[in-house]
Amino acid sequence: MRTDPLFYELFQTRPQIFFEIAQITPPCAYRFESVTVKSAEKRIDGVLYPAVEGQPIYFVEVQAAPDEQMYWRTSREVSTFFEQRPSLKDTAWYAYVIWLDGEDDKGFKKTHIKDNDNVPRILSVYLIDILKKLPNNSLALNVLKPLIVDTEQEVRQNITTWVEQIRQAELSPEAEQRLLMVMSQFIEEKFKILSYKELCKMLRLTPFKETASYKEAFEEDVQKELQNYSIAMLIQMIEVKFKFSKRTIAKLVLRLGQLTLDDLKAMFKEIIVMKRLKEINAWINSRLPQPPPPQPQEATPM
Repeated sequence: MRTDPLFYELFQTRPQIFFEIAQITPPCAYRFESVTVKSAEKRIDGVLYPAVEGQPIYFVEVQAAPDEQMYWRTSREVSTFFEQRPSLKDTAWYAYVIWLDGEDDKGFKKTHIKDNDNVPRILSVYLIDILKKLPNNSLALNVLKPLIVDTEQEVRQNITTWVEQIRQAELSPEAEQRLLMVMSQFIEEKFKILSYKELCKMLRLTPFKETASYKEAFEEDVQKELQNYSIAMLIQMIEVKFKFSKRTIAKLVLRLGQLTLDDLKAMFKEIIVMKRLKEINAWINSRLPQPPPPQPQEATPM
């Protein structure tokens, strides 16, 4: 099951659902965004920004398969996030890794990074276990109910109730539509009992794969894969031609990661005629956004 776009849609539509799953009472309203940390070239599944200054930032990663490096990778991505945003350096933060199944959690489970109250900064949440503990009127529970039922018959018997409970949550028509669509996608992914088109027709939904958020996530993933492939091919050409040190190659990988896909494609032709590292760096510099020139200061009257 491809979970990232589904949870992106879920948390963006209703950030409160994250706090229900994490068992947190938020101190203020939050907005959800998916953020790319550039030097790591990895998109964090989600970042929840507080509406009130001084409240914690929450990072979210959703994991649907075993991954022993998950916590270390999360630590790196959070560190890169703050490295690129020095103005936020004093902001409190917590990162939640949401495992669909707790048995997939093969990592160290508890991080050595803690806040001033000795509370871990990176925490794990086992989604299925949490959903089973939520009250029946929980919005998170009703949207994600397909994940905790075992049979197709249970889906058929209860889908009308789930839909009604979601519609009782006093949502905007757009938010209601989006959450019903996410629930339907989970049903299709898990059970394959109804075609997605049938589910959409039954609930009067816009198919998820036709929504802007899915198209945006899909296009970004394809673009990123093409970019990574282009960088790998360029580095291979550079290694063969120039015999640079590993340290120089590592720096070039980071610099190439700042270029657009069109720039990388153009560089394939240019690299053939280049003879020195200085030429490579100059070419990359010419493609990067240039800082604005300093503004002349007015002379102070004597």
